[in-house]
Amino acid sequence: MNLFRNRLYFVLPLFAVSSAWGQVKSLTARQAVDYALQNSPTIKNAVIETEISKAKVMETTAAGLPQISGSLSVLHYPQGNDPTKPNTQKFVLENQRGTPFYDTSGTEGSPIAFGLQLANSLTGTLNATQLIFNGSYLVGLQASKTYKELTVKQLKQAKITLAEQVMKTYYLILVNQEKTRLLDLNLLRLDSTFKETQVLFKNGFVEKIDLDRIEVALNNLRSEKQKTTRLLVLATNGLKFQMGMPVKDSIELSENLNQVNPESILPADPTIDYNKRIEYSTLQTQKQLAALSLKNIKAGYLPSLVGLATLGVNSAASKFGNLSNFSEKNRYAPYGYIGLSLSVPVFDGFQKKFQAQQARLNINKLNNGFKQLENAIDLELNQANINLANANTSLEIQKRNLKLAEEVVRVSKVKYRQGVGSNLEVTNSESSLKESQSNYYSALYDFIISKIDLDKAQGTLIAE
Repeated sequence: MNLFRNRLYFVLPLFAVSSAWGQVKSLTARQAVDYALQNSPTIKNAVIETEISKAKVMETTAAGLPQISGSLSVLHYPQGNDPTKPNTQKFVLENQRGTPFYDTSGTEGSPIAFGLQLANSLTGTLNATQLIFNGSYLVGLQASKTYKELTVKQLKQAKITLAEQVMKTYYLILVNQEKTRLLDLNLLRLDSTFKETQVLFKNGFVEKIDLDRIEVALNNLRSEKQKTTRLLVLATNGLKFQMGMPVKDSIELSENLNQVNPESILPADPTIDYNKRIEYSTLQTQKQLAALSLKNIKAGYLPSLVGLATLGVNSAASKFGNLSNFSEKNRYAPYGYIGLSLSVPVFDGFQKKFQAQQARLNINKLNNGFKQLENAIDLELNQANINLANANTSLEIQKRNLKLAEEVVRVSKVKYRQGVGSNLEVTNSESSLKESQSNYYSALYDFIISKIDLDKAQGTLIAE
């Protein structure tokens, strides 16, 4: 696999192998990113946001469809002491002197009140409205669709960020694994030298200080190996966390650092199509939303027209049971009407005027943001090219230094065995080799990171 193509396509299937301890996933860098894009909670939430935005579009659209509602009310007025006189709402009349008319037929006079309804009543209505014209509704439809586009772009931005993190951590682990392997080789080599020196010391050919010097170097190397191993475990758990993989699961990185081919990497063209950068595309969508916000404010000056339609029925009876006697057609009085409701804004105290002023200023801010972002992208691309060139130069130097250090170790050991070299020379050459190995793989990691940064600057880190 060539890691450094202009674009990464995450289409390779994931595979796993069984071990005696459970499931071990063996992944390339691209497969690790693909796994992360499918399982990361961050990406899952971003996908949910796109689904929410789709539902928002449908919600806004539904506001322009017919709205139908029905209602039914049944009223019963309990009877008082006199069954012939239910406690319905009544109206009292006054005489010329301003006092109520009294019924004096009883022992105590009572006001004369007139009831206008029976003890039981039923009212049913079916109402329908249809939005005919509303400027804010039309703008809202546009805004909801644009918001949906924004969430899709934000999802892609989240994927790019995650892919960058996973790839950098992946190669950091590979570099540390290689350093661990080299530490093991150095330990074997130095341990062999220590044992040889022990034999020479027993035979009186070297001094105690020579043996102690090698033992100190050996102990330091063992300590470094332990630290590197622990840090490798932490980095691997961090990668699984980024990928959305359970930390308790096992993972194996199947990439090989030897597959990196610096000679195949060329600097990027210093000019770039800004639209390839998701940040630029997202800013364009934000500007569209800001423009729609201004348009919505202006639409508030337009009238709103709604169509109305109502069907209803009224019924009343002195006995509650008679309400359900549908055979008495005259007992139910239907009614209905259709109409239009026009709402015209007249004066709002200049609220919309100042809202529009704020919206225009926000658009100006976004325009300034475009200029700043374009400049930032140019700078980032320029820096990525320079960093890649520097990393490549450093890698070549460290590669030559590593070969030289390996040769120095070989020669110093031959001289030491032949009695023409010193123990100190061997120890120093071993230390220089370890440093050269560390410098080489650090330079290699810097080169890989520089290439990832360059792909990101070009907007080609991932393609969908």
